[in-house]
Amino acid sequence: MLAGVLAILFAVAALVLGAALLRQRRRVRAALRSAGVAPGRAGDVDYAVGAALTAAGDATQRAVEAAEQLERALAGAEFGVMLVDDAKRVVFANAAAEAFIGARHGEAVAEVRLGELFDAVLVSRKLQQADIDLYTPIRRVLRLRAVPLGNGVPGVVAYIEDLTQRRQIDAMRRDFVTNVSHELKTPLGALSVLAETLADAEDPTVRRRLAARLSGEAGRMSRLIEDIIGLGELEAGATPPEPVSVDEVIAESVARHALQAKEAGIEVEVAGLGSGAVVAADRRQLTSALSNLIDNAVKYTAVAGRPDPSVRVEAVVDGSWLVISVEDSGIGISEQHRDRVFERFYRVDRARSRATGGTGLGLAIVRHVAVNLHGSVEVESEEGVGSTFRLRIPILEEEVAS
Repeated sequence: MLAGVLAILFAVAALVLGAALLRQRRRVRAALRSAGVAPGRAGDVDYAVGAALTAAGDATQRAVEAAEQLERALAGAEFGVMLVDDAKRVVFANAAAEAFIGARHGEAVAEVRLGELFDAVLVSRKLQQADIDLYTPIRRVLRLRAVPLGNGVPGVVAYIEDLTQRRQIDAMRRDFVTNVSHELKTPLGALSVLAETLADAEDPTVRRRLAARLSGEAGRMSRLIEDIIGLGELEAGATPPEPVSVDEVIAESVARHALQAKEAGIEVEVAGLGSGAVVAADRRQLTSALSNLIDNAVKYTAVAGRPDPSVRVEAVVDGSWLVISVEDSGIGISEQHRDRVFERFYRVDRARSRATGGTGLGLAIVRHVAVNLHGSVEVESEEGVGSTFRLRIPILEEEVAS
């Protein structure tokens, strides 16, 4: 659209210039004849005028081509660009801006506000800006900026930027900082109180018990810091993947929690090893994800206190996917909480999570690992019966082909 408008303007300008040059050529030739100038010299004038017409045509073509390139560049922009003349008629709008022309529902609010900004710019000839909330099915935040073209050129250009994702990230960052501060404050406070009590205690039994609690709180803080660092690395996504043996990762993850399970009287059953499946992953991150699932399974099975507690880890090849499931006979998760257990610092039962030493980041780490591996994680659970978490990740293509 923009290229077409500019093409018309340049064409009109070329015609006007050409007509003026032709009129000037006739006047010059008439003057040369009346002055007795030889016809050959008059031909030089004709040649010069013709060259000027050709140059004007070439300049017009170059301008039209530049306008077409500009239109193509703006067409694919994620932000909206809209150009109006002094009568507020739309001269150009890229795809992102067209949604606000003749709009309905939430976008109509933006269209009205744009019109108000255009009016203000046409009066003041200065930049006007506004942030607005659109209450569409998904709440959106838009920043509207209207700027006069300037240099005597009539019209106003508007830029429409969607700030929704940026605002969500800012909100998540604020929540994260608040949660981290709260989670660190709890063990720090406990460490301070325990240290003061330990200093005054004389009974060796009491001192040993307080020392054990000090060690436990220090370990909890260490795990929280490690999880925060690990989550930051996952969100950065900068670690290049490498071929990783799933059998080795499962064996290592189960071994990490063997003592924990034994002390809780829980049998960890492993099935599906020996497939030789290989995935493209960061070995440390994949091991961390699976370890978090096993750790939760052991902890919440122990809390449930069943007669025959068990945890089952199984790997199954499903076409081009590897599915690692961790099944427990723990306390289960109620339906209202299942969709949120992968959120950072979300806990179904905060008191129970503190009792088990959880940081509230384990399942968030599992989800980020799954996303980084182009896979997914899901949970099936029944309150009072147990839970099954399934991590689905793609197998390396050469492994599938073989």
